Amino acid sequence: MALEGTLKDFSLADIFQLIGLQRKTGVLTLRSKDDTVTVTFLDGKVVGADSLSHRLENRLGHVLLRSELLTQDQLNRALEIQKETLQRLGFILVHYGIISIDSLKQALQLQILQIVFRLFRWKDGDYHFSQETTIEYDRDYVVPVSAESILMEGARMIDEWPIIEKRIRSYDMVFRKKMTDQEIVVAGASEEADEVDFDAAPGRRRKPVMTDKVRISRDEKTIYDMVDGTTSVTGVMELSKLPEFDTAKALYELLTRDLIEEVRGSGAAEVLAQMTPVDEDEVAETPVPLPLVAVLALLALLSLATSFRNPLNSLHPLGPAHRSSSVAETRKAISIERIEQIGESLEMYNVINGRLPARLQDLVPLYLSPSLLRDPWAHAYKYLPQPQRYLVIGFTADEKPDTDLFLSHVIDAGAPAAASSKPVTGGIQLID
Repeated sequence: MALEGTLKDFSLADIFQLIGLQRKTGVLTLRSKDDTVTVTFLDGKVVGADSLSHRLENRLGHVLLRSELLTQDQLNRALEIQKETLQRLGFILVHYGIISIDSLKQALQLQILQIVFRLFRWKDGDYHFSQETTIEYDRDYVVPVSAESILMEGARMIDEWPIIEKRIRSYDMVFRKKMTDQEIVVAGASEEADEVDFDAAPGRRRKPVMTDKVRISRDEKTIYDMVDGTTSVTGVMELSKLPEFDTAKALYELLTRDLIEEVRGSGAAEVLAQMTPVDEDEVAETPVPLPLVAVLALLALLSLATSFRNPLNSLHPLGPAHRSSSVAETRKAISIERIEQIGESLEMYNVINGRLPARLQDLVPLYLSPSLLRDPWAHAYKYLPQPQRYLVIGFTADEKPDTDLFLSHVIDAGAPAAASSKPVTGGIQLID
């Protein structure tokens, strides 16, 4: 079956419906200016999805961290084993008893569906379906999803996303809780949460609330608790266990009920910072004094020696999973992952172009997703390039440099970048 064209001529829903009805096996490739996504079908059912900006295997550990199914230390150790054995990360986690098979299946399905559902927001792009007699996928851990069920959820998103986007205008927005005399409670099994009518005028409630209590759903309460006046929408989505659409919808409904508000004015330093572009050209042209590099190196070494993530302190068998009790640690783990992806993108850029980019924005969108240029607190990462070295600096919640979040590499101009130090388990690579 030859199936190719543009999404303006043939919608994504039509493509999925055709493949599902004809029970086709093959790979659907969709390309836009920002991303390339592949969706794998077996007999009309989705069994895999991957994207250039959201690598499935690289993101599996992140999904499991968000779901609190393993700790950062356990993930780091599993990644070390993966490098040694070249086995799949999911197999390693199950083999060593860190997570159950059911938990792995749920995490993989969540990641696949998030990639697929994100496609329903595409307004333009090219597609091509390559029919195959057979395809390879992780049959032990991936549960096929029918095209019909994906279309039902996708249709709901298509209808509601435009309404949500009128209030959630950007993922860089920051919200805070509003003072209210009403008690906020989670609706019980026999109760209905106060819902917003998406078919009515924007912001109109389905039925007025005349009591001293506001009943919200469990998902909305989860998101409400994460709203703290400093975390951006992107940060909330990273920390939440919910899919991207459900998180955005929860924020929309909380806004509509006047339970949260956007942070504006002088009290929103983070918002002002992210609305003011970082002058990275000026930073790139400013040489880094060697004494500063030496001081940063000493701080990083001292931090490593006392850190509980020191690889010398983590040479022990993988134990049972422990629940993470600190949101700050989770955010720091996310920041570590982002800085590592920035480093990989910088090295790839250097290999292809024979030089480092002048600024991090030059990596977007070919090498890196724009959402990875800021940490979970919405701070832009500091990038200091030199002729044969680069330094990426991450920050704490109060925007102070964090020595656990320093990444420094020495590179050879015009040749593949060579790491000047070995990775730190659970952290960023050492300063030279």
